[in-house]
Amino acid sequence: KEAAEAKAAKEQAEKEAAEAKAAKEQAEKEAAEAKAKAEAAAKKKPATTKEAKKQEELERVKERAKTIDFKVLGVASTTELKEKVEKGATTLEVADADAFEEQGSASITDAKGSTMIAWTGKDGNALTGVSGVTRVFAAAATLRAKDDLQVIKGIGPFIEQKLNALGITTYRQIANMTAKLEEEVNVAIEFFPGRVKRDQWVAQAKILLGMDAKLDQKALEQAEELERIAKKAEKIDFATLGVASASEKDDLKAIKGIGPFIEEKLNALGIFTFRQVGNMTPEIEEEVNVAIEFFPGRVKRDEWARQAREFANES
Repeated sequence: KEAAEAKAAKEQAEKEAAEAKAAKEQAEKEAAEAKAKAEAAAKKKPATTKEAKKQEELERVKERAKTIDFKVLGVASTTELKEKVEKGATTLEVADADAFEEQGSASITDAKGSTMIAWTGKDGNALTGVSGVTRVFAAAATLRAKDDLQVIKGIGPFIEQKLNALGITTYRQIANMTAKLEEEVNVAIEFFPGRVKRDQWVAQAKILLGMDAKLDQKALEQAEELERIAKKAEKIDFATLGVASASEKDDLKAIKGIGPFIEEKLNALGIFTFRQVGNMTPEIEEEVNVAIEFFPGRVKRDEWARQAREFANES
């Protein structure tokens, strides 16, 4: 009898342990499902900050790299560090320096991020006269040829980020653009139609490479103006306006008083939609008026906000 009771008690204990284990596994499964669901919802949730919008845009641009003809454009030279590099190093031993110019600039990238460096000479597979190594990099860190594309008028910080995301990092690649590639790149980086061609990126890149090219000074001045305006975005109250990206762009020219170049100026500031224009307060109207270098009081006088709200309500 005692043996039978002991056996029954053991079986009961084993049963309870099994049930407890199953309950724990079920709870863990439900928690994992809830976490996955929350993460999926977070991914689908529209970005609400300017920085989040930028990251979304960069991801979209990166996906479009496959639409670009890199056989014509060329691919930026890439190699790896052959050995560990210390902060302040003036020589870099790389796996293969053949494809790199005698002097130039590049980015060194590892898991911690990227740093821009420059060099003034080569000795076999060593880059010499190096400057810009601001921290330690382990062997096998990636070295990719990279020019300062912001030297080209019409390319600001975020446009350069978009080009880099697309795989375009050098003057040589831009100089290799055909008319077709100019349009492909224009579309891929969600730029104002025809802007790459109008801002003469190809001609500017060729000049930077010491090649012969002519520039249309008037178009260049427009590019400089848009760059200047883009820098004033930090003075605009986007917390009130709301943030948007080029992919959400409305035809702001539908608003009386906004022509093609004024629309470009607004886009340069980060204003793309009727909803944003409709959210303008009198203070923001003045901020925008000043930022786009428009005739004093014109934004308010032309009632952009009222018109924009009407268009937004129709859509």
